[in-house]
Amino acid sequence: MSRPEFLVTPSNVEKAPSSRPELVKQAKQLLTLLMETEQTIHSDPDIASTYLDQAIALLAVDNQSEPSPCKHRGGLARWQVSRVDTFISEHIDHCIRTTELASLLGLSVSHFSHAFKQTTGVTPLTYVAAARVEAARQDMLCSARSLSEIALRHGFCDQSHFCRVFRRETGLAPQTWRKLHAPKARLQAALLGSSTPQTAQVSRT
Repeated sequence: MSRPEFLVTPSNVEKAPSSRPELVKQAKQLLTLLMETEQTIHSDPDIASTYLDQAIALLAVDNQSEPSPCKHRGGLARWQVSRVDTFISEHIDHCIRTTELASLLGLSVSHFSHAFKQTTGVTPLTYVAAARVEAARQDMLCSARSLSEIALRHGFCDQSHFCRVFRRETGLAPQTWRKLHAPKARLQAALLGSSTPQTAQVSRT
């Protein structure tokens, strides 16, 4: 089978002429996500599913941004965001897909993705990743669990996946972040614990 004369990649899409640079940027992001999906579909289906959901959300947001004679849809209500937060918290150790969150509110994936980003400023999967990282940070501060244990407790595929997402969200590796913050948290807890009896003694005098 002969090799195609033109292979579509993020790099040559970026070079393609276009009167709308934002479309070139989106096409590059979409191709990158699809390539990541292809590379991980057999070795790590959960990560591949995450990449595919991100691609779907990217297309959904773009479709909603096109001019339409219909009335522009607003964001989510507070109770809807609260329901999503509760669902994420209760299923933090599982794979959470955009389709599940949309179904939770009885919305289409397209409508939900657009409304969610309009409300929170980020895509649903970015929001879920941030929630996982925050839960993992609290775990690192309050326990002596290994990074591999923490990764699985908070829905990451493995320690490597956890480290990649954590670094993307915080700019630091989990181990580095833990060394910087865990001693301070333990010291603060110790100070709070030791100050309680003194406060009680002062109140009795």
